Amino acid sequence: MRKIDNKKNEDSEREINIIPLLKEMLKKLWLMVLVGLIVGGAVFVGAKMLIKPTYRSGFTAYVNNKQSKENSDYLTSSDVSASKQIVQTYQKILTSNTILTAAAQSLDVDSTYAILQGKVTTEIKDETEIISVYVVDTDPQFAYDYAQAISKTAPQYMAQIVEGSSMKIIDYPEYSDSRFKPSYVRFGLIGFLIGVVLVAVFVIIRYFLDDTVKTENDIESRYTIPILGVIPDISRASNNRSDYYYYSQESKETKENNSESEHKDEEK
Repeated sequence: MRKIDNKKNEDSEREINIIPLLKEMLKKLWLMVLVGLIVGGAVFVGAKMLIKPTYRSGFTAYVNNKQSKENSDYLTSSDVSASKQIVQTYQKILTSNTILTAAAQSLDVDSTYAILQGKVTTEIKDETEIISVYVVDTDPQFAYDYAQAISKTAPQYMAQIVEGSSMKIIDYPEYSDSRFKPSYVRFGLIGFLIGVVLVAVFVIIRYFLDDTVKTENDIESRYTIPILGVIPDISRASNNRSDYYYYSQESKETKENNSESEHKDEEK
């Protein structure tokens, strides 16, 4: 029963008292930072070598439920509501095979629809009648040219496909050689965190698997038995030497002096 109780006390004490664990993790903080830097640097370099940067170009258009040739002095609430419903239809049609293939043919680009569709994304601005179309590619020039081709092709096809509606370009595509994705710094930070977490998990597992008793406080905290005595460390060369250490040193020096004096007396 005593062993079972001691084991329960040990487990409960380790679950509650996390201060020694925090101290142990602080001691290994330098290792966490070192491993984090190594892993983060490796991930950063690997991402730069393996992941090609992509560039984005796009345009913004306004969708109306009336054709541009229709004359109207004002827009009613029903017109605005109808336009918001049509813009969702436009969002689907803009990434259709008809629009994307026609735009690619205007550039003499021979590519499959699946590849072209993976390069084009659409976004409705804050549930309004405004829609943005973006082209993302590893070649900034192609992203710009293809976005331009879609902005010229889409309004013509939209008026034919969705009768009684129109599409007007607000902002035309602009060439940009600034990297859109990926963020290599973000990859490096993720790698750094992974390295830190790995070392932290290793320290925690090692701490909970370590059942050795290092000090008398460990005995008092883990077991309900009294401490009868402590064997001092007489080999430790520090200012906090035990009384037994000093006693042993003084006794040794006294014996040596007495033996030397006795030897001198015998010679006399």
